[in-house]
Amino acid sequence: MSFTNKEYRAEKRRREMRYHREWAVRKWKGAFTDDWDYEYLLVYLRAKLETMERYNLHLSYAMNGTYYGHQIGRAIKMIDIILQEEWEDYPVPESFKHYVNMRNRSRIPSAAGGRIYFGSEAQQLRFDKAWMLLWKILSEQSMAWGD
Repeated sequence: MSFTNKEYRAEKRRREMRYHREWAVRKWKGAFTDDWDYEYLLVYLRAKLETMERYNLHLSYAMNGTYYGHQIGRAIKMIDIILQEEWEDYPVPESFKHYVNMRNRSRIPSAAGGRIYFGSEAQQLRFDKAWMLLWKILSEQSMAWGD
């Protein structure tokens, strides 16, 4: 059986979409839990954004698909930073090895509001910056990404 180029591309696309759907099902099954708190909603949001990123980077027909994929990747990175800082149980300040620009502290509103313990001011600022940037990215870009 011989395929024409158009049939070959159509078959290849069907196969790639099937793999993508199977991957997304596995990803979503790992995201669900019985605990409903905002940090768990971030886990759901991360799973959704990761699916959208993968689609836009590899399978999208959109002209700006890779550009959108990289924007979504930045939002995922912000969620990772938030979840990393949120779920650490009383981290030791010496273990915090990330560079944080402290000079712009006055421009960043506190997202935690004193409800979360941070080992150092730099760690709290990193969390606050990631929180602010995540919602800025989502509010300005999410309508352009499509689903």
